[in-house]
Amino acid sequence: MTVRRISYIAVLAGFLAASGVLLAQDKPAGEHLDESIRLEIQARIDQYLGDLQGIYDAAIARLPVSEDSPITEGYLRVLERRIRTTESSLRSFDIRWNNYYPSQQWAVALDETLMSSVERLELMKQDAGDSLEVRRQMFLSLQSFMEAQSMFEGLDSTYNNIGKRAFELSLTQKTAPLLEKEKQKEQLLFASVQEKFDAAKKAKDYGLVSDERMAALEDSYAALKNKSDTIQQMTYKPLIQRIKDYLLAFAAVAVLLMFISMLRARIKSIKDTREAMKKYKETLKLNGTDEYPTI
Repeated sequence: MTVRRISYIAVLAGFLAASGVLLAQDKPAGEHLDESIRLEIQARIDQYLGDLQGIYDAAIARLPVSEDSPITEGYLRVLERRIRTTESSLRSFDIRWNNYYPSQQWAVALDETLMSSVERLELMKQDAGDSLEVRRQMFLSLQSFMEAQSMFEGLDSTYNNIGKRAFELSLTQKTAPLLEKEKQKEQLLFASVQEKFDAAKKAKDYGLVSDERMAALEDSYAALKNKSDTIQQMTYKPLIQRIKDYLLAFAAVAVLLMFISMLRARIKSIKDTREAMKKYKETLKLNGTDEYPTI
């Protein structure tokens, strides 16, 4: 049972109890509800409970979603229509119940069985509303996931163009102010990428998409994030500084390649030595001994 529901139960119980106490104070001691009236009110409450049960079942039902099923606009429309229909039914029920119950609240407060039925109805209504809110958030996360996939695919070429333009603007000091404007526009664009990605991650938290599909989206996001970082790091540099940076980078690559070459040679030498020792040992065995010669 959630903290929210426990709090709601406490408030509801307190409200019903207070209603009974206040109403009892206005009535002579020992007054009780007429049995025919009690049965009539109980029948109406039971009818409301029956109507609410169907709404409750629809509200708590699992969304028909598989982790690996494709997400399409048509499917999302069907899903949203289902949630919206249940929300509308719950609102309609709430209006009808709120029109009926206040007129019978005085009588209900005189009978513990009626109060118990009302408490059950109120809790069921609250649970239905909470469940619908969760399913609404699940739907929105799926929608965000699909939108993120489409958005990231479309932005790949866009970021390539932005990167090319930013690099050209970084070549001269005269175009440096234009470069800063370009970087600011890119920041706003990536802010929308970040927002959409954060919303899409909730689909995985809800168990609506598989690890593989989430990993693919994360790869697309990481690629855009890398391009965004590269663009934001661009700045004007004098030609001589660019040449120095290029030479330093080239030298670093050369050193790395030299290290890899030496490492490969070392590994090959170790393998050759092991192979030679293996052959030598086999030769000793053929001569009737498997011990190494000693001095």
